[in-house]
Amino acid sequence: MPWAELSIGGLWFGIVAITLGVIVIAFPRILNYLIAGIAILFGILWIIGGAWLPGIVSLLFGLAILVFPAFWNYLVAGYLILMGVWLIFGADAMVVGIVTLVFGVIVAIFPSILNYIFGFYLIMSGVIAIANHYGWFGDFFMLLPFIRLVGEKGKAWHKLPLPVSNKS
Repeated sequence: MPWAELSIGGLWFGIVAITLGVIVIAFPRILNYLIAGIAILFGILWIIGGAWLPGIVSLLFGLAILVFPAFWNYLVAGYLILMGVWLIFGADAMVVGIVTLVFGVIVAIFPSILNYIFGFYLIMSGVIAIANHYGWFGDFFMLLPFIRLVGEKGKAWHKLPLPVSNKS
């Protein structure tokens, strides 16, 4: 078993993620309409199933997103701002909290940027997944924070020996 592996992998996942990322960037409002459609569908299904309160809330939420597509982006911005404040003051995660807070403020000021950021995220995830599938990274991602380190018999990552390359 390799000492490090990416948590995102697979050829098909990469192809689907890149395709969806291109669609979201080409048609940025489609993400809002998909979320609205899903919320409306589940609202109807909950009402049919007898769960009136979540059904009505989901239906109203979906209709609000359908009528006001930027509404979803403002909700995400509010969530990011609140999460950033909590990370700074409640979880003692200053750097992550500041980054989250900054992204929340940026999305609150420019709500349509969220869809482009999400599309870019999907494309980058797809590229990473395809590159991981074909083994293009080698030792390059050894020290990056988004890899999941797998130690031998539960050893911590900082106690693992650094890999030695046999290439001259």
